[in-house]
Amino acid sequence: MANTTELLSFVQEKVLEMEKEADQEGDLSSDPQLCNDLELCDEAMALLDEVIMCTFQQSVYYLTKTLYSTLPALLDSNPFTAGAELPGPGAELGAMPPGLRPTLGVFQAALELTSQCELHPDLVSQTFGYLFFFSNASLLNSLMERGQGRPFYQWSRAVQIRTNLDLVLDWLQGAGLGDIATEFFRKLSMAVNLLCVPRTSLLKASWSSLRTDHPTLTPAQLHHLLSHYQLGPGRGPPAAWDPPPAEREAVDTGDIFESFSSHPPLILPLGSSRLRLTGPVTDDALHRELRRLRRLLWDLEQQELPANYRHGPPVATSP
Repeated sequence: MANTTELLSFVQEKVLEMEKEADQEGDLSSDPQLCNDLELCDEAMALLDEVIMCTFQQSVYYLTKTLYSTLPALLDSNPFTAGAELPGPGAELGAMPPGLRPTLGVFQAALELTSQCELHPDLVSQTFGYLFFFSNASLLNSLMERGQGRPFYQWSRAVQIRTNLDLVLDWLQGAGLGDIATEFFRKLSMAVNLLCVPRTSLLKASWSSLRTDHPTLTPAQLHHLLSHYQLGPGRGPPAAWDPPPAEREAVDTGDIFESFSSHPPLILPLGSSRLRLTGPVTDDALHRELRRLRRLLWDLEQQELPANYRHGPPVATSP
């Protein structure tokens, strides 16, 4: 994905130069060769675009597949283990609570890989934006599902989840991903904040005030959280939590789960290629790799030929 992005940027820059030169010289249609070159460039850019899209999709597929098995610990694990102190901002992965390490390990491995491959910064941001989008939707959907039919929405559990989420966001802030994480975890964060409100304060709140204080939650999601909140044995939700008639339809017909199909689109970076593909290659290591690759291709080609058609290996040339 990183290499193809560089190639696409290079071709885009060359096409712009060719079009600018053609505009200066006059009618583009009067130069058949240039028209043919531009057409070939368009085909090449479409192919490179497809490669980037496919590679991105496969990359996030396997990363989210791994995250799917690690994320539930953010809702289930207790960060307040006996005798342990909560890590501060900038803590190493090994200092984090055990329940958070697998998820953060996926983020760390992905960040290291994008750095090693020198992936374009725009694609790094979008890759993690997708991972955080998936994590938010997966955790929120699990939170909504866990509250149906069993005592899950209660202050003590919410404080544990809030602490886990804060530790994750602090770690991501230290990794340089704080702004992206805060944006995509906003809805989960707001749902957990609601559950963290002390029971006495929550009982004094009205539907309208709760809607104002938690704007990212849909009416259906807010009503679901409130209607399943654990107020104690035999106690039901107060009348002040009932939605008004104007929002009753949105509550009754709205989906409490987040859709995974509403992810942000992938926007390819334009221009700003970092590799100078037209400049001289002075790296001896690259020339050695090219010679090795040429020998490999020659060997494969010779294996397909009859013995009497085979000839000696290609002559190595100096850089």
